[in-house]
Amino acid sequence: MKRFFAALLALALLCVPALAFGPAGETVHGIDVSVYQGSVDFSRVAQSGVRMVYIRSTLGFSYVDPTHERNADGARAAGLEFGFYHFCTASTTDEAVRQARFFAQTIARYDYGLKPVMELSPARKLSRTETTDVALAFLQEVERLTGREPAIYCSASTARDDYDSRLAPYSLWVAQYGAREPESNDIWPTWAGWQYSERGRVDGIEGNVDLDLFTAEMRAEPEPTKSAGPTAAPAPSPAPTATCAPTATAATGEANAYVVQEGDTLMRIAQMFGTTVEALTALNGLADPSLIYVGQILYYR
Repeated sequence: MKRFFAALLALALLCVPALAFGPAGETVHGIDVSVYQGSVDFSRVAQSGVRMVYIRSTLGFSYVDPTHERNADGARAAGLEFGFYHFCTASTTDEAVRQARFFAQTIARYDYGLKPVMELSPARKLSRTETTDVALAFLQEVERLTGREPAIYCSASTARDDYDSRLAPYSLWVAQYGAREPESNDIWPTWAGWQYSERGRVDGIEGNVDLDLFTAEMRAEPEPTKSAGPTAAPAPSPAPTATCAPTATAATGEANAYVVQEGDTLMRIAQMFGTTVEALTALNGLADPSLIYVGQILYYR
């Protein structure tokens, strides 16, 4: 009889679905900005429901983003949590250390609350071990110089294929667009941030901007994530899913914008707002009208 129940339990465990690759905690709306967003009105950004902002500060050995100071000052004045990221082009550990020092020096005057982030350029012909070596050299030097634990930004495929388990202690901010949730990997059980769109629209910013969901794990000194204030807070699970999409109450703060919900089609949205599929396709620059995803922001006039 014991053998029977043991076999039954084993069968049951085999049938249990794998846990989804979800967030490390409650999520809030976030964006990341650089010179490509031009002049940002952060007071309007804050009113739209955004709570966390990442700002590109540096690239390579010597490039400083010309808007990073203005963006940092604007985000701070608007009461937004902000942090910086560096686009690392290093191919060796020595180069990584040099770039880490440049990054840390550039952001030293700011009392930022979010972890400093490394984005490692994929344009390198390195093995998985070598890539991780470079990343580790950068991260360890940043932590030594800033006294703050850094985090990693990368695509879902990079997290899966290009890094090894030595990076597991660092928080992951993962990028994947048009997905219900980020693709899992064998290093990180959860994500601390998710960049889920590169074509977002947010009040206070002209043109497109990256849209993110962030958890308290992205804070330099993590604490319970605050509510999203004037807009409905995202559900504990990541967008986009039926229970975790950014709410339809205008993440953009604009009356002519709609956040795609579970079960929506472009035809249904067109009917809701008295327009056509063709008009929505043209207005939002959709390459494939059949491909929309939960959390996507669409303009209807």
